[in-house]
Amino acid sequence: MKNIIVAEDQGFCWGVRRALDIVNEHEEVNIFGDLIHNKQVVRELEQKGKTIIHEITGQEENPIVITAHGTLVENFEKLDQLKLNIVDTTCPLVSTIYRAGIGLEKEGYKIVILGDKQHIEVKGIASRMKDPIIINSEAELDQTDLPEKIGIICQSTFSQRRFDELVALIHQRCPDVKVKNTICSPTKKRQIAAEKLAKQVDIMIVVGGFHSSNTKKLVELTRNYVDSHHIETADQLKPEWFKGKTEVGITSGASTADSIVEEICQEIRRFE
Repeated sequence: MKNIIVAEDQGFCWGVRRALDIVNEHEEVNIFGDLIHNKQVVRELEQKGKTIIHEITGQEENPIVITAHGTLVENFEKLDQLKLNIVDTTCPLVSTIYRAGIGLEKEGYKIVILGDKQHIEVKGIASRMKDPIIINSEAELDQTDLPEKIGIICQSTFSQRRFDELVALIHQRCPDVKVKNTICSPTKKRQIAAEKLAKQVDIMIVVGGFHSSNTKKLVELTRNYVDSHHIETADQLKPEWFKGKTEVGITSGASTADSIVEEICQEIRRFE
């Protein structure tokens, strides 16, 4: 019999719940990109009549939803010019990052954003700064010239461990560094809970979108301690993972619905 333990902090964060609640208040909307990084939840929204769009044409009649990750400032300007109705679900914690970066720039610091330059949240942050430097790894840092005066902010779902490592390396290279740790509190809590659980179990199952930044960080973290597998749905579980393992830990990303986690728990219970 498998003993399944679900992490204390996992699943929908309040920013995701807020975005879903706002969208569900509207009958018909155009969601500009993925509202959250979970294909199953996005599919449910489409089934409810919400339309996913990836470009703005100006022909849209229904309100345009800006996702929980935020978007480029240019997109807001374009929507204003087209006089389209905007429903902004940007997480307030992402907006906090904008303000942190702008504040550091006013103090004369060159902004370094720690994060994935391909992620819409990071693109949105960067669009509000003056030619920021974006770094996601030690290898990228090694290839980057830095000025003497650096202000550091980061993607809300960045790894705390990698944040500490990169900040320490930047301190070695730059005489004047000011740091704003803008990893959001739900991300920090999930990483702490996942790490704690990974130390106690024989295997970890991390549930969330394969393109979800915060979920991928949980996988990286738990693999430091135990065999960990990243899945999106119960049908991706493999019985052989659980051979000889009795203590099973489960955590999930901030865009993962409780119902998906429960389905996975039920499936694991079927394994010998």
